[in-house]
Amino acid sequence: MKEQELIDIIISETDAYLSYPFNKPGTKSTIKWSILKHHKNNKILAMVYIKDDELSLNVKLLPEHSESLRTLKGVEPGYHMNKKYWTTILINNTELTLKEIKNIIQESNELTKA
Repeated sequence: MKEQELIDIIISETDAYLSYPFNKPGTKSTIKWSILKHHKNNKILAMVYIKDDELSLNVKLLPEHSESLRTLKGVEPGYHMNKKYWTTILINNTELTLKEIKNIIQESNELTKA
């Protein structure tokens, strides 16, 4: 999957809009963070980025769900996030199906919309 495809899936599955708050002119970040936020409260529901040539997705999940998913290939504690609630999925290197990824996006959407 390509970065834009993943972003399009998140937008189509949620009420998210795309933002780039971490890639302002003059910053030295080597990662382009595509941040997806809720229209109603501006909270982050997902982060899409490429690190070490890996398309990655950060999502917020319930701690027990995060723990169970991390036993799977391509699922890790959240990169640059609270490791208890945030999980990183290596999109093109995971055993999760597209349907499972969409369900995870929905969970993150529900947890962050209040």
